Amino acid sequence: MSSPSGKPLPAGAGRLLRHRSGTYWLLTLVVAMVLATSMALWWTLRQVRSLAQPFQQSELWHVSSVHSELARVALLARKLRAQEAPDADLQERLEVLLSTLDMSGANPRAGVRLRQALPQTALDLEDLARHVERWASRFASAPAERTQVANDILLHSDELLQRIRKAVVAVHLFSTQEADGVRQELHNQFMLLSAVLGGLLLGTALLIHRLLHEARAAQALSLQLAQANRQLEMRVASRTREIEESRALLGFILDSSPSDVVLVDVESGFVHFINNQMVERLGLQWPPIKLFLPELLHDPGASRQLMEALDTYGQVDGMEALIGAKNNPRWSSLSARLIEVDGKLAHLLWGFDISTHKQLETQLRELATRDSLTGMLNRRAFLERGTALIDHCRRHAKPCTVLMIDIDHFKRINDRHGHQAGDDSLRACATAIAGALREADILGRLGGEEFAALLPHSSAESAWSVAERIREAISRLEIVSLASDPLKITVSIGMAEMAHRDAGIETLLAWADQALYRAKATGRNKVLAYDGATPTP
Repeated sequence: MSSPSGKPLPAGAGRLLRHRSGTYWLLTLVVAMVLATSMALWWTLRQVRSLAQPFQQSELWHVSSVHSELARVALLARKLRAQEAPDADLQERLEVLLSTLDMSGANPRAGVRLRQALPQTALDLEDLARHVERWASRFASAPAERTQVANDILLHSDELLQRIRKAVVAVHLFSTQEADGVRQELHNQFMLLSAVLGGLLLGTALLIHRLLHEARAAQALSLQLAQANRQLEMRVASRTREIEESRALLGFILDSSPSDVVLVDVESGFVHFINNQMVERLGLQWPPIKLFLPELLHDPGASRQLMEALDTYGQVDGMEALIGAKNNPRWSSLSARLIEVDGKLAHLLWGFDISTHKQLETQLRELATRDSLTGMLNRRAFLERGTALIDHCRRHAKPCTVLMIDIDHFKRINDRHGHQAGDDSLRACATAIAGALREADILGRLGGEEFAALLPHSSAESAWSVAERIREAISRLEIVSLASDPLKITVSIGMAEMAHRDAGIETLLAWADQALYRAKATGRNKVLAYDGATPTP
């Protein structure tokens, strides 16, 4: 025989299990006998207690009391007629007899039993009650007739006493027969109770015998189990040593790993394991006792995203986030798992430092979106951001104006003063234009000596003043040239306001370029607006 886990049971265990099965059935039988005995004992006690109730003999007592009171009434009636007793005594005795006959208030149950078992006796008592009521009424209402009432009582008393004596005998016989029946029923119940108690005694003896037998078998089995337990403890100790050695090796490997690793309890935040790399990353001198996973990430949004993914999917892979000390956060590629440790949920997090990769990525992004000479947005980046900004203005029904700025005679500057002077002129113009714009405005170099600025929430009138500031600021610039005296430069500016809902960045740039072409054709160093936009002030 084997255990539920598949391991063989010690010798004798199967036999003990079979004995126990038989013991359970025997115990069930004993319990059933106990219940049966309890029910029989309860019923017997109930019958015995019913015999002790005062109403059991109340019929006999009632009829006997009526007979006694009627005899006293007859005796007082004789004394009253012989003038040996006062009227009040007879009146009082009649009232006592009348109250004795009334069973409705004192013991209604006895009256019901009497009417059911002895109807003739009940009729005799009722007839007596009518006579007594008539006597009491006449005695109280007509004092002059009291002697006649006494004579009437004596006239009927003998007959009534005879009938009541017969009623006493009938009630006595009825009570005796009823008591015999109750005694016979109690005898039968006690015999049944004795049989059940005998069975209970026999079952208890069998149960004690079985329990003693099982105790000896259990003692023998306990010796076998103790020996098996010692062997199991030796195997557990050996396995524990192997696990501890494996954990120590794993801890050494993780401490030597270049990745950051931490294992924390979900509920309490207790740190099961944290390697030295993570401790250094957090800027701590000693490993913390408690640490919650969201505290590692600097961005609250990234923390919520990480925890929601763990709660939903139980794992996260390759999530990029800032972790580490607050004064020196580093970018890491994080992975996490929701696992079970010692029966409780825990978070396992490991990550790799990607700060260098992030810096290179930022530099490449800057190179892809910025002009290398002036640091402004290049044409592609200007068009992307300009499109988004124009869409924003269109959704919120706000004006938007584009400025096209071109350096006058730039080719002549390169030819006469050299390309270095041309580059200096471009950088100086870019600085002057940026100084005249707001933070919300965007500025880009579209190519050569041509710049573009997008002014959101600006109408043609407000953009006109900005364009004039740009033109005047550039006209005051002096570019140092090695070949000649300081160089003066001017710019021409064309502007166009968004006038149609379908006008995009390309359309606005084309309109502003047309205005720029007219400014150059009409003398340069001026600001002109597109003819289709708001009229020039």
